[in-house]
Amino acid sequence: MLTATTNLLAVAGVFGIGLIIGLVVLTTADEALTAVAKTAARDISGSFWVGLLWQLLAVPLLVVLVVACAITIVGILLIPIAALAWAMAFAGAFTLGILAVALVIGRALAGRGTGSSERSAALRGLTVGLAMLSLIWFGAAIAAKVPVAGAIARLIAVAFTWAVATVGLGAVVKSRMGVAQLSMRFGASRFDMSGFTSRWGAASTTTTTEVAAPGWQTPTPVQGVVAARRPVSSESGVDNGTGNSPTL
Repeated sequence: MLTATTNLLAVAGVFGIGLIIGLVVLTTADEALTAVAKTAARDISGSFWVGLLWQLLAVPLLVVLVVACAITIVGILLIPIAALAWAMAFAGAFTLGILAVALVIGRALAGRGTGSSERSAALRGLTVGLAMLSLIWFGAAIAAKVPVAGAIARLIAVAFTWAVATVGLGAVVKSRMGVAQLSMRFGASRFDMSGFTSRWGAASTTTTTEVAAPGWQTPTPVQGVVAARRPVSSESGVDNGTGNSPTL
């Protein structure tokens, strides 16, 4: 009886800690949580396989990181810090992924609600989702005193939690890749002038200035004007442009 009570208190404590972390994430990083939740909801199987792949690559990537740090003397001193940072990154990704999947489950069960803001709806969905995830562990804690049923219930709770964490991890990885691709796409478009020219018109390579032709110039059908000699009076004694001198 004492063991079952202890297990129930432990599950309740984990639920409370998860709810507090969820509140912190909703307050400080609600956009990231929403992005991961949408990714998990759109592609559950794809997120699961991506998360499984990253779990399998966790230790090899850590080994590569340690070897890279061991190349230099300064890097050797940084190995503990790099390993701790790697572990914290994976733990943070797992936590964010579980919260995102819990949000998806809660929104599917509780809905958005009418007349509520987006943040309050997310808080309600997160609470309901974490409660549903904790309910499995409550059942495993209650069945712990039964030898066979307790072992099966705990195995089911562990497998379900692992599957949720794997889907969440894959959704975290996929959503971060999507943000990176979006940033690259917009960054490339800053230097792509095709849209600009198609909207505003291609720039001309030459600049033409329209000048009003004086009355003594002869306009031509093509752009620009051709200058002609100014006609002069025959009394001035100057060549009038025909090549003949005036008769005196």
